[in-house]
Amino acid sequence: MTTTPEPTRTSAIKIAIAVIPALLILSICIALYLGATAEEEESEPLIGEVTVPEMADYLKKLDTMISERDVTTESGQRALRQVAAMSLGTLGPENLGYEIFKTQIDSASGLLWPTIWINAGDRESKNPVVIALPQDGAGTAVAFAYGFAEYLTSHETKKGVRLVLYPPLAEGDLKEWIWERCGGEGEEMAGFLAITEGNEDTLMSGFSFPEEKRAFAESMTDAGFPDQELVSSLSRYPELRIELVGKKRLSHEGHAQKLIRLMPFVKDLVESLIPKR
Repeated sequence: MTTTPEPTRTSAIKIAIAVIPALLILSICIALYLGATAEEEESEPLIGEVTVPEMADYLKKLDTMISERDVTTESGQRALRQVAAMSLGTLGPENLGYEIFKTQIDSASGLLWPTIWINAGDRESKNPVVIALPQDGAGTAVAFAYGFAEYLTSHETKKGVRLVLYPPLAEGDLKEWIWERCGGEGEEMAGFLAITEGNEDTLMSGFSFPEEKRAFAESMTDAGFPDQELVSSLSRYPELRIELVGKKRLSHEGHAQKLIRLMPFVKDLVESLIPKR
């Protein structure tokens, strides 16, 4: 009768040394696969309806919890970094679910300052309408960007919309400056809208336009947008602009309501800027 010798401790150690690396490689492959799958799923915007409390919270954080933004002082620089971080967190996969794009080619005070954007609506469009909003100011424009990004998840448009948050370093023609930073190879801008902040005591949002776009602008405002919410006028700027209602005479909730009521007009404006084919 023959007996099979039991494995020695040395042989067991050899087996473990051979098996453990293989198990580690397998686990890493699984983790990478799951991570890639999760990232792909998170890049899809989550369907939601922007609410007054949510917008009011954005306004409160941007207006009262973050100090004045600029690139010349230490506190202003810190505030700009906070706004950029808040934008990445709010718009990105952890919250609204958009894929974030960013470029850092602009410098001031020895630091680089990012231009941040997302694609909404038809996110694969090569002919997007670009909406540019400043990262500085009281935070009204940034809050509007957050709210409008969420608005477009539940009020779908088949047009490509590129929401761009830019640092306070733009020079020359704003449209060209923005497109140099967010335009891709083979893409062509279908339209451009600048959204800025009005004076603190501005009672209504303003819609301004150059003379050559008068007919288009009047056709948009004649479509039924309430006069008490929006005033239109000729502008010295070469592009269409919306100057958002001020905050001085409004609570955060009242300010949020006015901004939300403006969103359907902005969506209609974006869709009208792209020529029908």
